[in-house]
Amino acid sequence: MSDHTSPPVQLHKIGEGTFLFCSPQGNILFGCPPEVLKRILSSHLPMPDTVVVPEKLEHMHSSQASLEFPLYHFLFVQRGLDRHRRFQVVALPEQCKGLAELLRVTVVGPTDKEMTESGTPAKVAKELFGETTYMSLKNPENGNKPYRVEEMINFFPMQAKEHVEVYAQQDKLPAVYVERQGGAAYRVLYGEDAYDIDMAVSAEQVPNYTIKHKHFDRSTGKFTAVVLGRSNGFDPKDPANGYVLNVDGKVVLWDCPAYLHQHLKALKLDPKDIDAFILSHVHEDHLDAAESLRDPPFELYATPEVYYSLRVKLAAVYGCTPEEARKFHNWHPIDMAQPRMEIVPGATFDFFHSVHAIPALGVRIEKQVNGRRGLLHISGDHLARAALDTMLEAKGISKKRYEEVTHLLNGEETLVLIDAGGGAIHGDYHDYLSYPGRIAYMHTGLIQEELPPGHELAQSGQVLDVLG
Repeated sequence: MSDHTSPPVQLHKIGEGTFLFCSPQGNILFGCPPEVLKRILSSHLPMPDTVVVPEKLEHMHSSQASLEFPLYHFLFVQRGLDRHRRFQVVALPEQCKGLAELLRVTVVGPTDKEMTESGTPAKVAKELFGETTYMSLKNPENGNKPYRVEEMINFFPMQAKEHVEVYAQQDKLPAVYVERQGGAAYRVLYGEDAYDIDMAVSAEQVPNYTIKHKHFDRSTGKFTAVVLGRSNGFDPKDPANGYVLNVDGKVVLWDCPAYLHQHLKALKLDPKDIDAFILSHVHEDHLDAAESLRDPPFELYATPEVYYSLRVKLAAVYGCTPEEARKFHNWHPIDMAQPRMEIVPGATFDFFHSVHAIPALGVRIEKQVNGRRGLLHISGDHLARAALDTMLEAKGISKKRYEEVTHLLNGEETLVLIDAGGGAIHGDYHDYLSYPGRIAYMHTGLIQEELPPGHELAQSGQVLDVLG
């Protein structure tokens, strides 16, 4: 490499098949495995504004196009749009459209038309679309309308032996080019210097944290919830959200966090032993679409709009159509016109739509076990009360929906798992401090104050007894 007066550039290996190229103009992430943002955060390295995805978008059950949280960091922490910059994705030409759709349903959510066509009742679709539109990121330069994907992200299609200019020349700083050599081989050209990168994945990728689980007890006579993870996509120390429930000997998976196969291995639980998989929504800290695939396929329970969004993500990862993606799961529709279901014998699952940036679910599960009644309330990702009040005042949510979602708890619950993630789209634990029953706070590791009796911050790997 030549000596030049430009500020230094660096190339870091982040993990298996994953590299970060740092330059004064910007930072390019090569490879985008699950929770890559957590690994970068723990390494105290600069955050990427550009991602180069590999030729194969799945490896050992995990998506290699986990773009959502790098994009969120760019939008909300780096304030990229405020600086009149767009997030950048370099991919094969045939991947670009699928990845744009993946990010659209994940970040913006499906349209009301898509929801209706997928089977969501028209009235429900209109209401959900109104709520998600209200909560969406707005473009002040376009009449304060929600940002479209193409306004947030530039896609660079690139075949083998081609190159693209990722950053233009700035004063004395040279332009930065990415060149695809073929297969997993890439090269970065920075002035007279060249940096070779091999994105080949030859070993299992692992999370940034230790998965702590005991052997899963699936015996009858129990109603328990194992916390797969209690945190979010920005926390490098903990897994994100998900539960495995034992409902009197039947095994129910709620959401599919990254590295699910490693969670199940630690639990000594065979995927074939899972009787039902319930998907609350398709945000990446609740769903690695590729991790949800098993042989035989999971018995999947989801509302039509959530299942549609899952199929869009699967289509992007596997290079098929959303219709072809139906083969990956045995889907059982959750009909919100009749939201009470008996998914496992003798237990009632009463679903509700929570209020979130995209369509999302919560549930109340009731089961009598050996004469003891258990009622588990899972909030799902759900907006804080103050934000709901503002939303009602702005007519972003109907009065009927507002009343429903602010009166979900009635004191009869034997265990409540609540979203306390805070911020613009999550819950606030202060809303529940006066609740007299048992609560475990989820989606956060930030609660420092002493909590009331019966309230606790859930721990990853914890086993919670719903029966008390």
